[in-house]
Amino acid sequence: MRFRVSQFLPALSAAGFDVTLQPLFDTTLFRLLYRPGNTTRKAAALMSRTVDRLRALGNDYDMVLIHREAYPIGPPLIERWLGKRVPMVYDFDDAVYLPSTSDANRMIASLKRPGKIAEVIRRSSEVIAGNPHLGDYARRYSSHVNVIPTVVDTTVWAPPAQPVRNEPLVIGWIGTPTTTQYLMALQDVLSALAKEHHFVLRVSGTVAPVAIPGVRVQNETWSRDREIALFNTCDIGVYPLPNDEWTLGKCGFKAIQFMACGVPVVASPVGVNRQIIEDGTSGLLANQEAEWRNHLRALLTDAALRRRIGAAGRARIEQHYSLQAIAPAVVAVFETAARKVHAHA
Repeated sequence: MRFRVSQFLPALSAAGFDVTLQPLFDTTLFRLLYRPGNTTRKAAALMSRTVDRLRALGNDYDMVLIHREAYPIGPPLIERWLGKRVPMVYDFDDAVYLPSTSDANRMIASLKRPGKIAEVIRRSSEVIAGNPHLGDYARRYSSHVNVIPTVVDTTVWAPPAQPVRNEPLVIGWIGTPTTTQYLMALQDVLSALAKEHHFVLRVSGTVAPVAIPGVRVQNETWSRDREIALFNTCDIGVYPLPNDEWTLGKCGFKAIQFMACGVPVVASPVGVNRQIIEDGTSGLLANQEAEWRNHLRALLTDAALRRRIGAAGRARIEQHYSLQAIAPAVVAVFETAARKVHAHA
């Protein structure tokens, strides 16, 4: 929500929109939900936030933006009710129409209704999809689909004023508890590379510490106030992904964050990564293990290559994946929806 909604509030305000945010999850609840167990605490916390959500529905709004879903379980009751009252703008940046539940919350899998996304899209006046693959899905149910990438504010997400000099060099992976499995698919590559070169693998965003045979791993706790520094103090970023229906729905955001900070990134050529990264220029794409080893080896041994790719990546984000470049497109979607307010009444 931070990058799909909140950062656009100044641009929307300047265009005459008065926006009220009503997130269902806060940071505390989000972290709780990704811990195994704690079922009673999770249920109590979710119930409390549910009451807040229902109260918010009583407010008098001209239109509503729903990011991903109004409620994480059950049918789209809230969306049905809202859709009868006001125009809805629906935004999604993951393949949320596929069954997906974290390992920590398997017991609620039967309560989720991923099929409801099609209905939500049909009921929405405008739809914002985070990449072309998601856009293709949305067009099955709506002719009002806008493909808008997830972006960063490049005045904030920027290389440090003074270059960081790490010894040994740092290869960074920053993700979430559900994406840790993607990093572990690289463990053979990293173990083999560690026999040839000295480097530190910095990992952040996991639930449990990561260990890889033969690799010096630095497990860092993720926090919002240190988020940019975690990216900025890496020499090389890695963004491995399998090629499946779920990852085709991803928006390449970790690559965008590394690139915005001027950090050269090696990524899997999956989905939108092939559009974000110009292979060999603004980043490197690696499919087979040999490609991963060769690309990482080249970056570890060639400082000029790191600087060149890092600078090109930064320039690409500024031009195509920055808040400054994309905010007008988001405002235009809301302006289109606003023209439907009186017709909807």
